[in-house]
Amino acid sequence: MHINLTDKSYSLSIRMSPDGFSLSVYSEDNDLLSSERHSIHNADLTQCLGSVCASLPGFESVSLVVITDTYTLIPAILFDADRAKDFLQLQHPVLTEASQVFHTYYQHAGSMLIYAFDKQAIKTVQSVFPQISIQHHLHQLLEANLDTTGEHISLWLRSGKVDCLASRGNSIQLLNSYPFQTEEDIVYHVLNMLHHLHFKHETIQITIYRETDISIQPENIMRNYFPSVNLKNIPKDI
Repeated sequence: MHINLTDKSYSLSIRMSPDGFSLSVYSEDNDLLSSERHSIHNADLTQCLGSVCASLPGFESVSLVVITDTYTLIPAILFDADRAKDFLQLQHPVLTEASQVFHTYYQHAGSMLIYAFDKQAIKTVQSVFPQISIQHHLHQLLEANLDTTGEHISLWLRSGKVDCLASRGNSIQLLNSYPFQTEEDIVYHVLNMLHHLHFKHETIQITIYRETDISIQPENIMRNYFPSVNLKNIPKDI
């Protein structure tokens, strides 16, 4: 990453998934200045982070977003920090010692998100940025639910997976991830959720978040079924 900035405020966003990571630098106006992506197999995370730190004198903020399907959402009233891993294993029984468990509280929903990611990868990032903020990739989706009214479904489209959050107002009814290959697959998952949650087709509000490298457009089909289908850009720190 080669950029030359002096006397500027800027932020670094690190996104990590099981198959690789990306580094993105944003200006104080949230404009993307530089971005690069690496496969976990052909790039060394420590070396890449060192290169960024060498080219830039400092960051106003540094955030780490982990993309992982190993997560669960439970009522906050049931949560016990000492049993976080046990709760996660109820949905994901195969959880090894190589995983580090995190949790985030969402007061408006009365829910606790518990998730896990590779412990060594987290340790590597924290060795360079000890005070880094760590979030699950669905954090902003859950935060956006704060302002939701009525029956609502939010869809997060990423490579091969659609993350679905269904809610009635602030009350989360479902949070899950499903595989897809075609636009029709995504529409099927939405129709299936409406059926099981008894949501009304006539009044359901659907919001679609799409990652930049995703070209699939299920909204074209959905608008034949539902009157309210909206698209939103993905915030920089997702």
